[in-house]
Amino acid sequence: MCLTLLEPLHERLIGFIATPLHLHDSPCPMRRRIDVFTSKTMSRVTLWLRAGSDGVQVSGDPAGHHLFMRLLFHARHDASLKFDVKTVNDNRPPQDFKNTGLRKPPGLEVADEEPLQQVDDILNFIDRLQPVYKADMDAEDATADLFSKFAWYIKEVNHDPKSLNTELLRIEKHLEAHESRFLSGDELSHIDCLVLTRLHSIRIAAKELKNYEIPAELKLIWRYLRDGYAEEIFRISCPSDQEIVLHWSDRPDTPSVSPQRRAQLAREQVAFTFSIPH
Repeated sequence: MCLTLLEPLHERLIGFIATPLHLHDSPCPMRRRIDVFTSKTMSRVTLWLRAGSDGVQVSGDPAGHHLFMRLLFHARHDASLKFDVKTVNDNRPPQDFKNTGLRKPPGLEVADEEPLQQVDDILNFIDRLQPVYKADMDAEDATADLFSKFAWYIKEVNHDPKSLNTELLRIEKHLEAHESRFLSGDELSHIDCLVLTRLHSIRIAAKELKNYEIPAELKLIWRYLRDGYAEEIFRISCPSDQEIVLHWSDRPDTPSVSPQRRAQLAREQVAFTFSIPH
């Protein structure tokens, strides 16, 4: 099966890792990879991500979602970029992954160069792709502590969501002050790829594990999520709700789901929550 951007969203997202996904119409072989554009000017890039509970689709790690979305973001702006995304089952890593010299996912393989293992090194490489990353200090300052406060809350270092809500309010005020759809303007930018993937992970995991919901009164946060969900590169790269929950519940320092709930998640049809409250 060869999938294209013109197909219904749910068909792409349920099977996109197990079969090829192309952003152009052309025959494609049955391989576990995602081809994005064609290139005559740039070495091929392969992003290796940890597989989820079924050993095939991407895991719920927000870092992997961010890396995947960033590559799609740059491919949308630069037709010379061609990359593959491959998943790695930790219990049965494929031989082609072993051959890269990478120890574990995520990792980035670039033809004729040393593979990149650390997330920061991968991002340094991606930042040099077109359009080149330009810092927006206001946006970075407004979002700098969001994920750490979420981590404290989900790990139950802090049982009260007040600190998390304070960071969400900072983003709300930033969006209000700038009167823009996204953090740096009306067009999606580099920093949105980071913040949207984290916000979505927070939304899904905190609801399941802590019965927490982003406050309804933060209307600009919800509008920001709505506009992010409307971006196809977000939806293509997004892990399922089930995988996001399992990613966080499997961590040793966070609340876990019961064996019964885990079995239920495994049986459920793969779901992607892209709706927002009215």
